[in-house]
Amino acid sequence: MRTKLSRRSWGFRALTLTAGAGLASFARPVSRVQAIEKDWLYFHYEREPAGLPAVLPELRALPERLSSYYGLKLKVTPVHVLLFKDRQAYLNHLEKTLPRAPRRTSLFVVRGGKPTILATAGKTLARDLLHEAVHAINFGSFGGRQVPLWLDEGGAELFEATQTSQDLVHGEMLRGIMGEQRDALAVPLKLSSLERIELPTKTDALFYAASWAWCRFLAERGTPCHAIWRRYLSDIQADIAAGKLSHRLTLAEPNYETLFLKHLSLKTLDK
Repeated sequence: MRTKLSRRSWGFRALTLTAGAGLASFARPVSRVQAIEKDWLYFHYEREPAGLPAVLPELRALPERLSSYYGLKLKVTPVHVLLFKDRQAYLNHLEKTLPRAPRRTSLFVVRGGKPTILATAGKTLARDLLHEAVHAINFGSFGGRQVPLWLDEGGAELFEATQTSQDLVHGEMLRGIMGEQRDALAVPLKLSSLERIELPTKTDALFYAASWAWCRFLAERGTPCHAIWRRYLSDIQADIAAGKLSHRLTLAEPNYETLFLKHLSLKTLDK
């Protein structure tokens, strides 16, 4: 979850919650709420948000795109999506059912064993839904085998919008950290630094920018790091002790940070 609200603010990693705060609390009065099935997503809303039809094709294609990205067969489980007509309705729902949850524009939660996305109709709806849907797919595919926070968030950032858009969003922050330095990787951008952050409450905007950059780099098939990363993901899914990816990269490709820095400079810093 973001701790800084300067750009967009939403929840990211799944919150495992007890039963009793389920969908019934949203559907009052029941007669006003529609439940619409769209492939693997079950939408609940009083009135269809204006931006929903446009993002549905991207949501339908997301499991296949993410499977190609990971190089793994993913398990897509049904996910309920609660769409609120405005922020006040959303906040009222959180106050009644999730009083300890952060007040973000959207959340991915697991309550009573049911994966659920909560979002507000508005300008960021498409990005919010795509971002949270990545978390939902990760949860369904990896289950209790926790995907590292940097990978979960970086992947969600990668798929929520186009690369051009995210270059603008994250590029400025990365350039601010690196400045004119192109010979050594700044400590906050090191993969080992990201791996030490395991709680969403300890993250900030730089964490998401760096995580996005690493996820983009590791997806490059031309880098020798790509195969190491894919084996790492396969081990996580198979419930094999995967350890830290940075440790694997250090052993197999000691200059991996130099490769990342070169990729970062070509893709982002030198724009």
